[in-house]
Amino acid sequence: MTNPPPPSDRSESAAAIEATALNWAAKADRGPLSAQDQAALEAWAEADPRRAGAYARALAANAYFDRAAALGPGFRPERRVEARPMDRRRLLALGGGVLAMSVAAAIGAPIFMRRDRIVTPKGDVRRISLAEGSAITLNTDTALQPSLGPEMRRVDLVRGEALFDVARDPARPFMVFAGDVRIQAVGTSFTVRMHDDRRVEVAVREGVVEVRRSTQTEPVRLGVQDVAVVPVAGGIAKAAAPAGTLERAMAWREGRLDLAGMTLAEAAAEFSRYSDRLILIDDPSVAAMRVAGVYSISDPEGFARAAALSLDLEAEAVRNGVRLRRPEMS
Repeated sequence: MTNPPPPSDRSESAAAIEATALNWAAKADRGPLSAQDQAALEAWAEADPRRAGAYARALAANAYFDRAAALGPGFRPERRVEARPMDRRRLLALGGGVLAMSVAAAIGAPIFMRRDRIVTPKGDVRRISLAEGSAITLNTDTALQPSLGPEMRRVDLVRGEALFDVARDPARPFMVFAGDVRIQAVGTSFTVRMHDDRRVEVAVREGVVEVRRSTQTEPVRLGVQDVAVVPVAGGIAKAAAPAGTLERAMAWREGRLDLAGMTLAEAAAEFSRYSDRLILIDDPSVAAMRVAGVYSISDPEGFARAAALSLDLEAEAVRNGVRLRRPEMS
């Protein structure tokens, strides 16, 4: 008789869930799970809905490359082993539609590894595992360069946005460099985004990080739910994000965009990060309208038509996307 699933521990951190999911995915990659391991995996996933999604993302990442060699000198993308199909089907059943969406988002075009640089193409979202136990989820059109040394773990964010789930190692601080901005952590979970205008935005999900410019002596310390924006020139602006805001802002990990509180212009700009199909708005009063809802990152036209219906606008198909405008007066 199979033991009942352990009770859900809501105090378990997202980073801990992701780490366990990566271990399960690595075990599945090494070969078919035994009946005992399969039962243990399903019991673990059923105990907390967050776990099924984490396992699906780990499976998707491991479909492209071996976790242990992700950044090692012997990395060869052709040496990958798919998880057993039955395992994946069962976990999909546990996670439902959101889980399926996360798998689809993670198995699009491949990550490109150019020497030690990792690049995601436009519209793609990827999660990788570092050999020392940390994990990085790269958003669309992101490039970064990891360097794991004996005294420091360093990642240079060249462009784009990434979520860092850092394995605790006080002897080797984990540092992210984005232009002249340095973010330091020990064991935590945080995002870093480099905007097109070179502003750097840091948001902390768990733990504590320190943010500073290369010219600063004193860092700005960020805790859970804190956000810092570092402009090209000027001081670091720190603020506390309302509850739930950061998780909604990170819906891109599952192939979605949460547009709550955005204007149409801001929503159009967000969709343009993921797709070459543009949402065009000529009227400033239309651009300033507020929108809400959660949409697939790969369907800007679907969002535009839904917005047109809710805001009494017209959605006109054009060559490179869709144009939103007010109805013409007859």
